[in-house]
Amino acid sequence: MIKDILNLLIFKPESIEYYQKYSLKTSIGAAIFISVLYGFLLPYPIEISFIANFSMMLMMVPVMLIITWFLSKLLKLKHKNTSFQALFALSILAGIIDLMLIPLTFLAQFYEFFNYLQLAIFLYSLLIFFFAFAKANGVGLGFSLLSMLLGAIVLIILMTTIGIAFIAIGLMPEPLV
Repeated sequence: MIKDILNLLIFKPESIEYYQKYSLKTSIGAAIFISVLYGFLLPYPIEISFIANFSMMLMMVPVMLIITWFLSKLLKLKHKNTSFQALFALSILAGIIDLMLIPLTFLAQFYEFFNYLQLAIFLYSLLIFFFAFAKANGVGLGFSLLSMLLGAIVLIILMTTIGIAFIAIGLMPEPLV
């Protein structure tokens, strides 16, 4: 697994079939582990309870599953019959670099420079997935960019819906207007 992550970090992904070796249970387990780390370790605003913050982080797993499903449907438009399991494993492996954001978030409280480093790591993470998605699935960079933009729209809709639901059940305060 470490070799696969390192290959993704240097923009050398394998074909999508290669990632079929990771079971869906393993990939979902890794996604839950990452979400739990974020839930426990990332600072959160005082007005949001720990339970709400932790629940929001855990909600990222179903959101990632939905976005992966959406991307697999987009690939069918290009007549690519990509396995959901392999695409989800690729997504998780490509996103491992985001764990670097946890210590950077703490350091950013003391030094402004780390905010810029967080942005650089986040953009690098997007770039990794952009190239991995294109190369592993054998699609063009334009299609990969379009897929990521459409995926971002789906992500915004899902996160807004989850935010509204959390406000409605009282886990999060209403935003000040």
